[in-house]
Amino acid sequence: MFRQHLLTGVVGFALLMGPATFAGAQTEAPDIPEESVVDALADIPTTLTGTYLSALIAQDEDDLELAAHFYAQALEKDPENPLLLERNFALTLAVGDHERAFALADKMAVQSSHKAAASKEAEDGKAEQDDSAVDAEGLDGRIAPMVHMALGVKALKGRNYSSAAIQFKSGMDVMQNNPAPLLARAPLRRNLNDPRLLSASAQYGPFALISQTVLDAWATIGQDKTKLDDVISLLKADDDSEVNQFFFSLHAGLIAAYAKDYTKAVTLLQQSLDADPNSLATATALVNNLLKAGNNKRASEVIDTFAASAADTEEKEWLQQSFSAMKPIANSIRTPQDGAAEFFSTLGNALTEEGAIEGGALYLQFADYLRPGDDYTEFSLARLFEHINKNEVALAHYDSIKPESAVYRKAQRRAAFVEARLDHPDLAIKRMKTLLEGNYSDLETVSVLSRIYQSEQRYKEAVDTLSRGINSIRTKRDIHWSLYFLRGSAYDQLKDWPNTEKDMQSALKLFPNQPTVLNYLGYSWVDRGIHLDKAIEMIRQAVALRPFDGFFVDSLGWAHYRLKQYEEAVNFLERAVELRPEDPTITDHLGDAYWRVGRKNEATFQWQRVKTMQPDDKLMQSVDDKIAKGLTD
Repeated sequence: MFRQHLLTGVVGFALLMGPATFAGAQTEAPDIPEESVVDALADIPTTLTGTYLSALIAQDEDDLELAAHFYAQALEKDPENPLLLERNFALTLAVGDHERAFALADKMAVQSSHKAAASKEAEDGKAEQDDSAVDAEGLDGRIAPMVHMALGVKALKGRNYSSAAIQFKSGMDVMQNNPAPLLARAPLRRNLNDPRLLSASAQYGPFALISQTVLDAWATIGQDKTKLDDVISLLKADDDSEVNQFFFSLHAGLIAAYAKDYTKAVTLLQQSLDADPNSLATATALVNNLLKAGNNKRASEVIDTFAASAADTEEKEWLQQSFSAMKPIANSIRTPQDGAAEFFSTLGNALTEEGAIEGGALYLQFADYLRPGDDYTEFSLARLFEHINKNEVALAHYDSIKPESAVYRKAQRRAAFVEARLDHPDLAIKRMKTLLEGNYSDLETVSVLSRIYQSEQRYKEAVDTLSRGINSIRTKRDIHWSLYFLRGSAYDQLKDWPNTEKDMQSALKLFPNQPTVLNYLGYSWVDRGIHLDKAIEMIRQAVALRPFDGFFVDSLGWAHYRLKQYEEAVNFLERAVELRPEDPTITDHLGDAYWRVGRKNEATFQWQRVKTMQPDDKLMQSVDDKIAKGLTD
């Protein structure tokens, strides 16, 4: 819920393989270490333009380390360029090279102080600044907030709370009094979900303002615990935003607990839990403080309410087990550094899941700097490295998470997917079997294991695993549709159509409007030439639910094709190819439809395109025959 309000989007749990697509297995490029790229270019003369363009390409590919390398090279050739300075500094922070970043921040702060003093003497306040002008201290409007944040974090780490507070306040002043435009290009400003916009907001926009406010609060309470009322006043949300309510109430409550005012802590933490009822961190802190305040009855009620929330099952179980004795547990926020790290970890994870890799990396690296080895930060860093295809690094972070952690089992499942992508399927399977320990009621692990089996074409083992999981369910609910869907798709690969159809219908009985199942079953019927009227209606319903899914639109086009409604088929298949231009099966379908409406040259062109997309052997043979002979009746 928090991320829905914060970033207006939900990222689903991606399948390792897509059995509903009928598009064949997708292959991924192997990881290439940055060192190999750098070494390959070591003897090539560099230019400012070349290194800058290389940095842009690496940045677009979310390869932060390589981008940082090229921006550093470019900055050497143009040391005063504000754009290169900002990019180099931001990416140095994002890759976790804090010492270098802090040194650069100190240097920029000194230079800007001299520049501001010289400017004041020369202009005597007469010149009017524009949006990209320097702030009161002479720093560029985009760099200044990050410089203040970095120097503040450095001071906070060293327990120099007064200096940290000064830096965070300065950062807030810059953003409030001299805001920088988030993005130069207007079209991107209109797209609130654009990852670059989110990253920019985290560095010198609205998210950064929230961040430095929370950080200032922790630095202030670190100086003097008697300033609790001032800190709570600082963290009072000025609007009804659930984002501010969640963050400000949560950290005001954590700060009150740090100051040992458990009554205020309980009130504030309840406000935060109301804003996001699925937050384990908030629920844990609230229950702990209720127990410290002697209110065991209310603590038990919070545990029961959280158990009925939409949080992960394992998080609910962890909360119940941790407080089974109804006694306080060790506080995870023992210092202001821990509190700041908690903030960076939460927001960094949310940014990462929305694809804002640079902003997410910057915040997660700060969290790791302030509180090394924290399990939640390790999990979020692993997810970050998964997003940018640094699978070996991601695996190392997953494996660092302790077995008693609430995210341990989730991390093990993600690690299995990573090992499968690294072409270690046997290790992935062993990991999941160890996690199961013969208990097939762990349905999430059952699901992951079955997907890995299917990706390895071990369909009988997938069916057996899923059958054991399904048989362990006492009361089947809508959330269990995916198990039937996965088993049905495995039966389909075994050419067992009766069981495929039965499982797909069972999935629809549990979840009647599930678009993936509607599309799969509808497509299967069309492909077999049965129940065509009902099939096409099911596919239409799936497309209505997901109009931008190219596979669903392809299914609808292919249904019209099988009904010999070729002009309609062309309309939908052209749209499907626009949505999925890289898919060989969809492109083949469009070629067939073009042939049927007499556009034979275009049909041949599409079939030729299929051959460039690495189709499987069966499809390759099919398009070769069609290119040579065309389609026959």
